[in-house]
Amino acid sequence: MKQFAYVSHQVHDFSDDDLRELMRLARKKNKELGLTGLLLFDHPIFFQVLEGPPDSIDQMCATLQSDERHRDMDIIYTNDDLAVREFARWHMGCKILGNGLPGDYKDLDNRVKKIFSAAKPSGELAHQLLLEFRDMKNSFVDI
Repeated sequence: MKQFAYVSHQVHDFSDDDLRELMRLARKKNKELGLTGLLLFDHPIFFQVLEGPPDSIDQMCATLQSDERHRDMDIIYTNDDLAVREFARWHMGCKILGNGLPGDYKDLDNRVKKIFSAAKPSGELAHQLLLEFRDMKNSFVDI
């Protein structure tokens, strides 16, 4: 299996309804392609990890790179030899970061902001944050 994570910036403001629709379509497509993953969204930044069969990952990567709803897509880490899925419970988990978060998520939100304030986000630190989110007690999906 293969895994990659990227960051990008929204082109237009996404309403809650826009994000719900995006997640509905992504979950359907990911299920068809055998992909799992997680999207963290902190206006205006998308931070996503996807994993699955190499052909499906390559197809989705190409689709994402041509998607006009976001810009400045930067792949911050890849793993071409993923032995076991790390985000198997979600065809596409989604968490909106920002104000009003429970305690554990506030810390995550602060660390995400710190990583993405760097000129070149650290893939290793980003991967660790994603794994921490996955392992949080009672982690939940907003949309």
